[in-house]
Amino acid sequence: MKLKEFRVQNYKKVSDTGWVTVKDLTVFVGKNEAGKSAVFRGLSKLNPSDGEKYDGLKEFPRRRYTNDFKKQDWPAASCKFSLDEAEKAELEGICPLMKNVREVTCTKHYSLKLEIEFGKDVVLPDISKNRFLVELENSRKAVEGLAAPEGKGDELKKLKEGVVAHLQQKRQEIQAQNLNPAQLKQIVDAVISILKTNSNEAWQQELIKPLMEGLDSLIVNLDQHQKLEKARKWVEDKLPQFIYFDKYDVIDSAIYLPTFAAEVASGQKKPRVRTTYCLFRHVGLDIAEFTRLARQKNPDQKETDELRRQVDERAILASSASNAMTDKFADWYEQRQHRFRYQVDGDYFRIWVSDDLDPSEIELDQRSVGMQYFFSFFTVFLVEAKEAYRDSILLLDEPGLHMHGTAQAKIVKFLEKLSQDNQLLYTTHSPFMIDVDHLERARAVYEGEDGSTKITDDVWPKDAETLFPLQAALGYNIAQGLFISKRQLIVEGITDLWIVKALNIALSKLGRETIRDDVVVIPADGTGKLLPLACMLVGHEVEVAALLDGDEPGRREGKRLMDKLLLRENQRCIFVGDFTNNEKAETEDIFTEDYYLEALKETFPSVHVDFTEDEKKGEGIVNKVEAMFERKGLGKFEKWRVSQIVRDKMLESPDKIPKQTVDIAEKIFQSINKAFTK
Repeated sequence: MKLKEFRVQNYKKVSDTGWVTVKDLTVFVGKNEAGKSAVFRGLSKLNPSDGEKYDGLKEFPRRRYTNDFKKQDWPAASCKFSLDEAEKAELEGICPLMKNVREVTCTKHYSLKLEIEFGKDVVLPDISKNRFLVELENSRKAVEGLAAPEGKGDELKKLKEGVVAHLQQKRQEIQAQNLNPAQLKQIVDAVISILKTNSNEAWQQELIKPLMEGLDSLIVNLDQHQKLEKARKWVEDKLPQFIYFDKYDVIDSAIYLPTFAAEVASGQKKPRVRTTYCLFRHVGLDIAEFTRLARQKNPDQKETDELRRQVDERAILASSASNAMTDKFADWYEQRQHRFRYQVDGDYFRIWVSDDLDPSEIELDQRSVGMQYFFSFFTVFLVEAKEAYRDSILLLDEPGLHMHGTAQAKIVKFLEKLSQDNQLLYTTHSPFMIDVDHLERARAVYEGEDGSTKITDDVWPKDAETLFPLQAALGYNIAQGLFISKRQLIVEGITDLWIVKALNIALSKLGRETIRDDVVVIPADGTGKLLPLACMLVGHEVEVAALLDGDEPGRREGKRLMDKLLLRENQRCIFVGDFTNNEKAETEDIFTEDYYLEALKETFPSVHVDFTEDEKKGEGIVNKVEAMFERKGLGKFEKWRVSQIVRDKMLESPDKIPKQTVDIAEKIFQSINKAFTK
C-alpha cells in the first residue's frame, strides 16, 4: 500500500489541510510555528509505530474544545492508499466486490475508530433492519397463501402454523434488537432450517421453493457484507506504520556496557539508548552477547584459554564492526574521509574517529556537532528504515537542523536513498534541504488568515516567510550554476524549466538526443529579466543561449538579446515557434492539444472543457484555456498547476508522450546543442 494523499483535520492548530498529494519523497516547507510538526504528529497517529493515541483534551483545537469536542466523534487524519497488482488480487480474493478497487481511504477518529472506505465502485446490497422485516413479512404472507394439493390440506395446515409462528418470532427478535450481519445471518439460517424441516416431501419443497430463493438472497447479501468486513480487516492489517521522528540524539563516545545492556533489556525508549542501540545493530553486534564477552577486571582471575578466546573474539568483532562502519559511512559523508575505531576497554565500548586530514584519533563527542549528528542520523535511519520499519512511512521533523548547508544537501541525497524502501516525508525551513531539481516534491505550509495551518502544492505561495526557503534554494542553485557551469541555457520562467528538464529526462529514457550534459538550464523569471541575467552570465565568461516562446514578448526580447549582447548570433536565441506549425507557439505548444488537455482535466476535474469557435481559433493552447476560464468566470488560469501535471506525466510514462512532441523536443535540443561551441 502506497500513500497517495493525506488530510489532517481538527488537530491542534490544524483545522483542515485538505487533501495533500505526496510522492516517495516529499518536503514540507514553512516557517517556525506554521504547524508543520502538528501536521506530522497528527498524521502519524493514524497508525503510529510508537503506540501514541489521540488525546482530545490536549490535541483538539483548544478554542473549539468546550463547544465542539463532545458533539461528535471528530476525524483527525485520513489517507488515500493505492494498491499494487498483488494487493488488488489478494483483496478481490477476500471479497469479490473489490474487483475494481484501486485505492482505499482510511480515516482515524479521536475515539480511535478506523474508518475504511473502498470508493463508489463498491455497491453493497441492502441489509438494513427494514429490509429483513419486509422479507420476513413477505415470507409469512406467502406461507399463509399457499394452497395444498388434493388430500394434503391437514399437512399443509400444520406446516403453515409452525412456519408462520416461527417467522413472527424472528420478526420480533429483529425489531427488538440492533443486530450485526452475523446475528442476522443466524436468524435467516434458522428460518431456512425450519422451512426445510417442515418440508420433507416433494410437493412441500415445491411450494416453499420461491420462499427459499428470497431467503437465500438475504444470505448472499449478508455473506457479501461479512466478506467486506474481512476486506476492511485486511486493509487494517496491511496499513503501513507511520514512524515519526522529532528528536535525534548523538551517540556517546564511551558506552558502559553493563548499564547499556540493562537499559536495552528493560525496553527504555530514551533517544540516546535508541541511537546507540542502532549502532550495535547496524554493524551486527548482539549487545547481550558482546557484554557477556566483556572481561571483568578481577586481579585474582587467572588467564585461561577460554578467557583468552573470549577477549580475542570481542576484539575481532569490534575491529570488523569498525571497518564496516568506515566503509559504509564514506558513501554518505563526503566532506572528509573518516575512519572509525571501536575499542573495548574493560566494560566500556569507545568510539574513536580520525580523518584523512588529521590521522590523530579523537573521541566521537569531541568531533564537530555536525559530524556527530550526521553519524548518529546515518546510523539510526539506516537501521530503522531498512530493518525494523521497512515499507513504513517515515515522518522526519526538521532533520539536519543544526548542520552546515552543504551537509544538509548531503542529507537530502541520503533521504532519497531511504525513500526507495520507505515513503519519506520531512519538514524544513532551510533552503539547503530543498532540491530545486525536484520542486514538485515541495509542499508549502503556512498560516491562513484565521491562524490555522494550510498546505498547498503551490511552491510559490504569497506568504513571504514561507516563500523564503524556496526562493533561497532556487537562488542558490542559480548562483552555483553561474560559477560552476560555463554553458547556460536561459528559459523564460519556472514552468518552462520544469517542462524542458522533464522532456530532457524523458528523451534520454527513449534513447533520443538530449541537451548536452555540460549545459545548465536556468529560469529568467520573465522576459524582462532576460537581458540583465544574460549580461551577468556573459560577464562571468559563460556561454549563453536562450530558449524563448515565439510570441511577441519572446521575439522582442530575443531580438534585444541578439542585438545588444550576442552580436546577431541567431543560433544563440532559439524560439519554440520555429519548430511548430504556430510561429507564436509557447513552450506548452510543444505538446499535442489532447495531451495538454488531459493534464488540464486532471488538474481541474470540475472544469468541463468546451471551447467556443472563437476560442478554437486562438493561437496557442494556453491562450485558448485562458479565454475559456475567463468566459466561464473561473478566475485566472494558473498554468503552473497544469505544467506540474504535464511534467509528472512525462517523468512517470515517457513512452506515452506523443511522438510529435518527442520529435519537436529533439529538434529543439539539437538546436540548443549547436548553439554552444564544442
